[in-house]
Amino acid sequence: MIYLTQNFNDIHTFECGQCFRWNPCGDGGYIGVAGGRVCRVFDGKVYCPDSDNGFWESYFALDEDYDSIKSELEKRDPELKKCIEYGGGIRILHQDLWETIISFIISANNNIPRIKKIIETLCRTFGDRIESEEPAGEFYSFPTADKISALDISDLGCLRAGYRDKYIADAAAKVSSGEVSLGAIPEMSTPDAKRELMKIKGVGGKVADCILLFSCGRYETFPKDVWIKRVVTELYGISEAQIDGFINDKYGNLAGFAQQYLYFWARDNKIGTK
Repeated sequence: MIYLTQNFNDIHTFECGQCFRWNPCGDGGYIGVAGGRVCRVFDGKVYCPDSDNGFWESYFALDEDYDSIKSELEKRDPELKKCIEYGGGIRILHQDLWETIISFIISANNNIPRIKKIIETLCRTFGDRIESEEPAGEFYSFPTADKISALDISDLGCLRAGYRDKYIADAAAKVSSGEVSLGAIPEMSTPDAKRELMKIKGVGGKVADCILLFSCGRYETFPKDVWIKRVVTELYGISEAQIDGFINDKYGNLAGFAQQYLYFWARDNKIGTK
């Protein structure tokens, strides 16, 4: 068992848009599937086989000092304090790179319930059954690039993912062939890693930033869509052209944490929606 006693809230972490295979269960906790493993999180505890402790400790990034991160962010940007207090239980997860690529390809111009349904169908149809006694249930692993690349694109029609089918197929083909090297990406500089990911159809700048932030711990990235740009310009009184320089100067290598606190607060408080 692992204890998430500080700087963790399950709703903040699992409902902030960074992950899609965590679902609430009847006791008020969450059940999640990652890396071919299943665990239940309840009341700040991770219930899993002892042999999986190391995996989940890495997944929840338990080596990150969130007290120091929050303190430094508030020092750099006092305006962010209310966002940090609102979403202070967010932890940026260390997710599997391949799964994160496909998840965020699916996420583009989509809503979270539909994203989760597509991913669950993908796993149930093409993944492997995971044996789990606690929590009990029917769980499936995320299918590998090799497995998906061996399919005909018509096989992906069951996902009801629309035009994203061809992006999923393209990602699988390029990763399976080695044209896009998953093993090399974590060792690359962030600009080079971003360029490598953008070889995949459907991976633009924002999706690449999400992938790097949520799987590779590239905390200097600040994923930006039209809405988050609007939030930043409205909150800080800057133009869209000034956003990148503003973020780099103010947050530096902590930009990803700032983005998550800002995103969660602005979304729930409907900032930037007018």
